[in-house]
Amino acid sequence: MSKKPPTDWAEIADAYCAGSLSNRQIAKQFGIAESTLRKHIASEGWEKTGAQKVRTTTPKVRTTAHQRPVAQKRSSPVIAEAAPEDLEERLLCLAGRMTEELEHSTAHLDEIIETISDETADDKSPRRQAEMMKAVSHSMRANILKTIAQTVALLGGKAGAKKGKKELQKDEAEKASSGRFAPMTQPKLVVNNGR
Repeated sequence: MSKKPPTDWAEIADAYCAGSLSNRQIAKQFGIAESTLRKHIASEGWEKTGAQKVRTTTPKVRTTAHQRPVAQKRSSPVIAEAAPEDLEERLLCLAGRMTEELEHSTAHLDEIIETISDETADDKSPRRQAEMMKAVSHSMRANILKTIAQTVALLGGKAGAKKGKKELQKDEAEKASSGRFAPMTQPKLVVNNGR
């Protein structure tokens, strides 16, 4: 059985300090474990004088299919410029206009559907007709109205005066816990040592 020749740590240190090879490459070249090499580097304080980092592969860079320039986030002009009272008025006006539009389109919905059917009769694909039907959909507009009503309520408008179920239950619990059913307090201990 042949003995392994002694490791020449001075030569390994020179190779490491030159900075042209990675730790893995140095370990492979001198026939030592990479972990052993790292221990010697740490204990003896070797530093690379050449290139500080040796890469054996190129780094992977993730790119999107369509890179868009990063736009700076701007604050919403409605919220930034308008006071809550003004914003509430504007939202209520918008809700009123949308309600009128819904009423008008509902009154003539059959005519609108018939016009869409006539317009898209010669189309090979039903996609255009589906998109046009979606545009006159009442559920989408109703959801927008619902969102506006919730926003007005959050701003403390007319709908904001109404309390929710949890708030009403909390008020009822506080009312019930006062008076006769109030939690008992500990009695005061009165000590009169003077008499």
